[in-house]
Amino acid sequence: MAGENRKKRILILVDWFVPGYKAGGPIQSCLNVALALQKDFEIFVLTTDTDHGESEPYKDIESNKWIKFPDTAINVFYLKKATLKPSQIKEQIEAVDAEYVYLNHMFSPKFVLYPLWLKLKNKLKAKILLCPRGALYESALSVKPYKKRPVISLFRGLGMHKMITFHATNEREKEAILSYFPGSKVLIADNLPKLSQHPFTSIEKTSNSIKCIFIARIVPIKNLLFLLNVLDLIKKDIQLKLTVIGPVEDLPYWGLCEKKIAQLAPNLEVEYLGAKPNSELANYIREHHLFILPTTGENFGHSIFEAMFEGRPVLISDQTPWLNLAQKNAGWDLPLNNDGAFAEVIEKVATFDQNNFEVWAKGAWTYGSNYINNSDLQKRYLQMFS
Repeated sequence: MAGENRKKRILILVDWFVPGYKAGGPIQSCLNVALALQKDFEIFVLTTDTDHGESEPYKDIESNKWIKFPDTAINVFYLKKATLKPSQIKEQIEAVDAEYVYLNHMFSPKFVLYPLWLKLKNKLKAKILLCPRGALYESALSVKPYKKRPVISLFRGLGMHKMITFHATNEREKEAILSYFPGSKVLIADNLPKLSQHPFTSIEKTSNSIKCIFIARIVPIKNLLFLLNVLDLIKKDIQLKLTVIGPVEDLPYWGLCEKKIAQLAPNLEVEYLGAKPNSELANYIREHHLFILPTTGENFGHSIFEAMFEGRPVLISDQTPWLNLAQKNAGWDLPLNNDGAFAEVIEKVATFDQNNFEVWAKGAWTYGSNYINNSDLQKRYLQMFS
């Protein structure tokens, strides 16, 4: 694929890409980066042909060949996951001959660690940018630490951090990177969300009634069980429905959630809809009054931003980049050591009439609008790949 007089090339390596959606935010992050940079660079995405947690490949996707992503200038190669070998990754890295290789997450054996090994052995000449996507936060490292911490030690011991540039999506992530890899080169560029916003639309709101929505993978870090316990504190004169969307990745944890759901009072209804494609989430969000995600740690939180973007206030923990939301009438970011405060906000929103609700709904929509209209966002990515 090498050639004269061409744009510089970026090769994005990621385990899962659209049409996948079960791996959550990183898929959307990589798509948005590719869309934002496709006019200034030739973009190539090397990924697998099977969604996270699935054994069957995507339907209607050709594997093991470069294809154009629909309605874009983005080139995608879906490697057949069932027969994937590292040598196939090396072959395509060499074929693309990109100036930049953009790695995502931190602990992927084939799509992060193997390319770094190639760089260590001088078999990869491209400049490497690595975005940990929250993998170095303590909340993330507390999951399977016996696998992750030895990788960090080896990474540091081999000096791999000196051969690459880290991409942090906020100051907090930069601090996390430098705490494990002192002296590393770290560039900050906020996550790119989707950039086209619907006009503001409201939903009927009556006092003492509320429809809430939780969208996340069903794993402890997303804290669904915490939310279900918070519901126990809700006053009995409030009619509440909670819709839960997301793939179950931790069956024992989901078992605890189901047990709690069965014990909730009659005025509290919980409906689990399973995993849904990203393209459908906006419609579900608009059918509810309040988005809730009491996460123990979020690097960006695409579903949080999506909710504000669609004009729905959010109730989240203070462990995300979205802080001081109440000052903008966009939502509430609260400490997890105060479950009573979460219950109070839910009750407060439940008592809203139409006018009160729309103050906060429009506040959230405006917050999302202001975020995407920050012209520095795309500029930072262009600077990062220069």
